[in-house]
Amino acid sequence: MKRKFAISYGIIIIAILILPTTVNPSTAQAISSTGPIPIPSNLIPPLDPNASPISPIIPNLGTVSIALPVPLYSISQTRSGQDAVDPLNDEVQTQQQLQDNQQFWTYGGDAPALNAPYQFFKDTQGLHIDVQAPTDATWAGFYAVTPNTNARLYHAVITTPVRTIPTPGDFYENGLYVQTSQPLVNYVACFSSTGTDGTSWAVGTATGNADQITQFQVLWADTSMNQPLTRDCTIITNGSNYLKVYLDGAMLYTSNTLNLQMPAPFNAYLEPQSSYAGQMLDGVYKDYYSAAGETIKVTNNPALATTVKLVDPTGKVLATSSVDSSGTSTLNVGLFHFPLAAYIKIYDSLGTQLASTSSPVNIFGGDIYNVKSNISIGPIGLP
Repeated sequence: MKRKFAISYGIIIIAILILPTTVNPSTAQAISSTGPIPIPSNLIPPLDPNASPISPIIPNLGTVSIALPVPLYSISQTRSGQDAVDPLNDEVQTQQQLQDNQQFWTYGGDAPALNAPYQFFKDTQGLHIDVQAPTDATWAGFYAVTPNTNARLYHAVITTPVRTIPTPGDFYENGLYVQTSQPLVNYVACFSSTGTDGTSWAVGTATGNADQITQFQVLWADTSMNQPLTRDCTIITNGSNYLKVYLDGAMLYTSNTLNLQMPAPFNAYLEPQSSYAGQMLDGVYKDYYSAAGETIKVTNNPALATTVKLVDPTGKVLATSSVDSSGTSTLNVGLFHFPLAAYIKIYDSLGTQLASTSSPVNIFGGDIYNVKSNISIGPIGLP
């Protein structure tokens, strides 16, 4: 979306030293758009040759036997947390076909109004959205956007086409944005930013009103060199105070004290934005899904149950949680790719397996499962 910035050397130095960083209203140009606009690239810290790349920290929770107990109990799903799933690389469609069949995804942006070159299509790599600035330093963008949704978790694999931009001062941003559908331009984002020095990946927020952004924040940025151009982003938010972001399975940011000002329902955007006029740059997106949340619940556990575990088909324990006084166990699954194939297994305080699903189930965040006794007690006969 169109945006111009005049940035002094002093502002750049301040932006490098402070994270999170904000742009105050005096430097934010008014816009009128319902789609996300670029976070100023000067707010992202520069690449550091001494910085270590991020890597996921997977807790070692041990292994258990996948043998099934005597089936005294059954475990069944009572609510699915799945909101939407689109692999985005399962069909080949031209731009015209996508425009003529806008069902889940709709397409828009300010590129057409700016006479900026753009195109979009689907193939076995994913959804391609290409955009080119009409002139250097003038932002143009184009996006695919979902319908309104109350989902709390959003995921996509994002590919950025180039590692550097040849023109100093020009940038290319590409990412997954979650924005309120209310008449506000507020959003959270997991995105790449590419300039002359290279590509960084970052987490940011933007708040304002119906017409303009008045504050940007960069909450986290990867400053390591030679970062991957394809990354796996998961955003979890309630739109109010809570935000958690995973990149390639690593939890890189979490907070429950933010002031996001994003009332539900939300829209998810897949959007590239460019201020580089030298060529169209091709953002590619695949493996989109959204879910009701980052946890699942197992309710009505047996009286002796103390622990519920999610176990993969090899016996590796993926998640574990205690059973509370109401007989419910809540397990966090936000770091996993959905659907997560796992057994749900229930244990007593001695580690004896009391119940299990008969096979791995496909789990989405927000699922609720209920435990039911398979033992039926008939009427007691009279002597």
